[in-house]
Amino acid sequence: MFYKLTLTLAVMLAIACNPPATTKETTKVPSVKDAVKEVNLTGSVWHYIQLKRWKLLQMNGQLQEQSPIWLEFDTTAHRISGNGGCNKLAGAYNLAGDVITFRQVISTRMACVDQDANERESIFLRLLSDHAYTFDVADQTLQLYDSSKIILMFGAMDKESQK
Repeated sequence: MFYKLTLTLAVMLAIACNPPATTKETTKVPSVKDAVKEVNLTGSVWHYIQLKRWKLLQMNGQLQEQSPIWLEFDTTAHRISGNGGCNKLAGAYNLAGDVITFRQVISTRMACVDQDANERESIFLRLLSDHAYTFDVADQTLQLYDSSKIILMFGAMDKESQK
């Protein structure tokens, strides 16, 4: 019991001595026992990103008309989910400034009826899997860059209208 109390006080002291960053990202530890961290991103670009479904508009410089490919971001768990066109996908991501790194991207393994859709989905999954991109959000688009070249561009859509 004394150990838990000491640990709780140490965590509270560490939090009090390290005020939140000016980017409005703060970390709150609800209990020491399970050490679950919740990130408050209200007012940040990531709060906006989490609220939207991101439909693929462009891939490797090619316009993706009527693309069924989309992503959603869970900023608390740093996870993505979505659809690659034929299969559901999921994975993790890390942030460091304006760089996003996708990792552990997986998908179901159903073949697309259309060969072009199969190829498009394969390319999309390869572009995400274990890649780092600089990103920006402008005019309701999320753009992922590699060496200043747009690799993937997504358009914002309301999640509710897609369910």
